[in-house]
Amino acid sequence: MIRNGTHADIPAIIRIGQRVIDASKTYDDVIDKDKAAYMIRRAINDRRMALFVAEKAGQVVGFFIAIQDEHWFAKSAYATDLAFCVLPEHAEQGVWLLRRFIRWCRALNIKKIQLGLSTGMDPLGRTGQLYEAHGLSNVGGIYAITKTEAAAP
Repeated sequence: MIRNGTHADIPAIIRIGQRVIDASKTYDDVIDKDKAAYMIRRAINDRRMALFVAEKAGQVVGFFIAIQDEHWFAKSAYATDLAFCVLPEHAEQGVWLLRRFIRWCRALNIKKIQLGLSTGMDPLGRTGQLYEAHGLSNVGGIYAITKTEAAAP
């Protein structure tokens, strides 16, 4: 089930986020629980943001923090994610979270959606295929220094 997130979901979201960060190729951070909780509460309360959670058997297994804003150069709006995390064993929930985000965009009449994949956790390209199946096109890329490269002397 996909639903709007609540304050009660904050601990589960932080746990999932840390698990994804730990497995990522680009991030080596420990979540600052106060900062993360602040951003999650903001996503719940700010009209320019949204929090969607995937729930299975009463447990949060994924989340999508969405934000919409105007481009810096024009008054046209776009939407993106601040975080899109799903536990690997519940990867099928990603499609439902993405669809909920797209419906949110349409309800706000946002036509420009920009999503990336910054964790480096998609070696088979499944996330890109999911995005393309929902009308998004690959128009660029994300370049990062990986955890391994950052640790090199």
